[in-house]
Amino acid sequence: MATKILIAYFSHWGHSQNFAEQIQKLTGGDLFEIKTSTDYPEAHDPCSIQAHQEQLADFRPELTNHVQNMAQYTTVLIGHPIWWYREPMVIRSFWEACNFTDKKVIPFATSGDVGIANTEKDTKDWLPNADAKPGLRLETHAVEDNVPEIEKWLKKDAVIK
Repeated sequence: MATKILIAYFSHWGHSQNFAEQIQKLTGGDLFEIKTSTDYPEAHDPCSIQAHQEQLADFRPELTNHVQNMAQYTTVLIGHPIWWYREPMVIRSFWEACNFTDKKVIPFATSGDVGIANTEKDTKDWLPNADAKPGLRLETHAVEDNVPEIEKWLKKDAVIK
Protein backbone atom coordinates (compact mmCIF):
# COMPACT_ATOMS: atom_id res chain seq x y z
CA MET A 1 0.00 0.00 0.00
CA ALA A 2 1.28 3.46 -0.86
CA THR A 3 1.98 5.87 1.96
CA LYS A 4 -0.90 8.28 2.45
CA ILE A 5 -0.20 11.25 4.71
CA LEU A 6 -2.56 13.22 6.94
CA ILE A 7 -1.47 16.55 8.39
CA ALA A 8 -3.87 17.29 11.26
CA TYR A 9 -3.48 20.50 13.19
CA PHE A 10 -5.05 22.73 15.81
CA SER A 11 -4.09 26.38 15.43
CA HIS A 12 -5.38 29.24 17.54
CA TRP A 13 -3.33 32.16 16.22
CA GLY A 14 -2.42 30.71 12.81
CA HIS A 15 1.19 29.70 13.50
CA SER A 16 0.55 25.95 13.66
CA GLN A 17 -1.64 26.23 10.56
CA ASN A 18 1.26 27.88 8.75
CA PHE A 19 3.54 25.01 9.87
CA ALA A 20 0.96 22.45 8.66
CA GLU A 21 0.69 24.19 5.29
CA GLN A 22 4.48 24.12 4.87
CA ILE A 23 4.44 20.36 5.60
CA GLN A 24 1.61 19.92 3.10
CA LYS A 25 3.63 21.69 0.39
CA LEU A 26 6.57 19.34 1.02
CA THR A 27 4.60 16.09 1.35
CA GLY A 28 1.47 16.50 -0.74
CA GLY A 29 -0.47 15.11 2.24
CA ASP A 30 -4.06 15.91 3.14
CA LEU A 31 -4.64 18.85 5.50
CA PHE A 32 -7.17 18.51 8.31
CA GLU A 33 -7.91 21.31 10.77
CA ILE A 34 -8.85 20.01 14.21
CA LYS A 35 -11.79 22.15 15.32
CA THR A 36 -13.52 22.42 18.67
CA SER A 37 -16.68 24.02 19.97
CA THR A 38 -14.59 25.52 22.80
CA ASP A 39 -13.83 29.21 22.33
CA TYR A 40 -10.42 30.54 23.33
CA PRO A 41 -9.70 34.22 24.00
CA GLU A 42 -7.57 35.99 21.39
CA ALA A 43 -5.40 37.67 24.02
CA HIS A 44 -2.47 35.51 25.14
CA ASP A 45 -2.85 35.69 28.93
CA PRO A 46 -6.58 34.87 29.15
CA CYS A 47 -6.07 32.05 26.62
CA SER A 48 -3.16 30.73 28.66
CA ILE A 49 -5.24 30.78 31.86
CA GLN A 50 -8.06 28.86 30.14
CA ALA A 51 -5.60 26.32 28.69
CA HIS A 52 -4.10 25.76 32.14
CA GLN A 53 -7.53 25.28 33.71
CA GLU A 54 -8.34 22.69 31.01
CA GLN A 55 -5.14 20.79 31.79
CA LEU A 56 -5.76 20.82 35.53
CA ALA A 57 -9.32 19.52 34.99
CA ASP A 58 -8.19 16.93 32.37
CA PHE A 59 -10.89 18.48 30.18
CA ARG A 60 -11.58 17.20 26.65
CA PRO A 61 -12.89 19.92 24.34
CA GLU A 62 -15.59 18.63 22.00
CA LEU A 63 -14.48 18.15 18.41
CA THR A 64 -16.75 19.67 15.76
CA ASN A 65 -15.25 17.75 12.86
CA HIS A 66 -13.74 14.31 12.31
CA VAL A 67 -11.34 12.70 9.85
CA GLN A 68 -13.21 10.77 7.20
CA ASN A 69 -11.72 7.33 6.46
CA MET A 70 -8.79 7.47 8.90
CA ALA A 71 -7.90 3.92 7.81
CA GLN A 72 -6.52 5.22 4.51
CA TYR A 73 -3.61 7.04 6.22
CA THR A 74 -0.31 5.37 7.10
CA THR A 75 1.41 8.50 8.42
CA VAL A 76 -0.25 11.16 10.58
CA LEU A 77 1.48 14.39 11.51
CA ILE A 78 -0.28 16.20 14.36
CA GLY A 79 0.45 19.87 14.98
CA HIS A 80 -0.46 22.44 17.59
CA PRO A 81 0.84 25.28 19.72
CA ILE A 82 2.52 24.39 23.00
CA TRP A 83 0.24 25.46 25.85
CA TRP A 84 1.48 24.99 29.38
CA TYR A 85 4.48 22.89 28.31
CA ARG A 86 2.50 20.40 26.18
CA GLU A 87 -0.23 19.89 23.62
CA PRO A 88 -3.58 21.63 24.12
CA MET A 89 -6.28 19.34 25.50
CA VAL A 90 -8.11 19.36 22.15
CA ILE A 91 -5.23 17.21 20.84
CA ARG A 92 -6.13 14.58 23.42
CA SER A 93 -9.73 14.78 22.20
CA PHE A 94 -8.39 14.10 18.69
CA TRP A 95 -6.20 11.20 19.91
CA GLU A 96 -9.23 9.63 21.59
CA ALA A 97 -11.46 10.12 18.53
CA CYS A 98 -9.19 8.31 16.04
CA ASN A 99 -7.60 4.90 15.68
CA PHE A 100 -3.83 5.29 15.37
CA THR A 101 -2.97 1.58 15.56
CA ASP A 102 0.00 0.76 13.32
CA LYS A 103 0.25 4.33 12.01
CA LYS A 104 3.40 6.42 12.02
CA VAL A 105 2.50 9.43 14.20
CA ILE A 106 4.72 12.50 14.22
CA PRO A 107 4.02 15.60 16.33
CA PHE A 108 4.93 19.15 15.35
CA ALA A 109 4.45 22.33 17.34
CA THR A 110 4.99 26.05 17.56
CA SER A 111 6.07 27.78 20.74
CA GLY A 112 7.74 30.93 21.93
CA ASP A 113 10.27 29.12 24.07
CA VAL A 114 9.09 25.66 25.21
CA GLY A 115 10.30 22.47 23.54
CA ILE A 116 8.29 19.51 22.27
CA ALA A 117 9.61 16.82 24.66
CA ASN A 118 6.39 16.59 26.72
CA THR A 119 4.27 16.24 23.59
CA GLU A 120 6.59 13.51 22.27
CA LYS A 121 6.24 11.62 25.56
CA ASP A 122 2.48 12.16 25.69
CA THR A 123 2.10 10.94 22.10
CA LYS A 124 3.90 7.69 22.96
CA ASP A 125 1.91 7.26 26.19
CA TRP A 126 -1.51 8.04 24.70
CA LEU A 127 -0.99 6.17 21.44
CA PRO A 128 0.84 2.99 22.49
CA ASN A 129 -0.21 1.10 19.34
CA ALA A 130 1.21 3.77 17.03
CA ASP A 131 4.78 4.17 15.82
CA ALA A 132 5.43 7.54 17.49
CA LYS A 133 8.37 9.42 16.00
CA PRO A 134 10.33 12.46 17.23
CA GLY A 135 8.64 15.77 16.60
CA LEU A 136 9.75 19.20 15.55
CA ARG A 137 9.08 22.43 17.40
CA LEU A 138 9.62 25.76 15.70
CA GLU A 139 9.65 29.27 17.06
CA THR A 140 6.14 30.71 16.79
CA HIS A 141 6.95 33.39 14.22
CA ALA A 142 9.75 31.58 12.37
CA VAL A 143 8.03 28.87 10.31
CA GLU A 144 8.80 30.40 6.90
CA ASP A 145 12.44 30.86 7.89
CA ASN A 146 12.77 27.17 8.75
CA VAL A 147 11.49 25.37 5.64
CA PRO A 148 14.91 23.67 5.12
CA GLU A 149 14.76 22.39 8.73
CA ILE A 150 11.21 21.09 8.15
CA GLU A 151 12.36 19.30 5.00
CA LYS A 152 15.36 17.73 6.80
CA TRP A 153 13.10 16.56 9.64
CA LEU A 154 10.59 15.00 7.24
CA LYS A 155 13.39 13.17 5.42
CA LYS A 156 14.74 11.80 8.70
CA ASP A 157 11.57 9.79 9.30
CA ALA A 158 11.16 8.93 5.61
CA VAL A 159 8.02 11.03 5.23
CA ILE A 160 9.62 12.49 2.08
CA LYS A 161 12.67 11.47 0.05
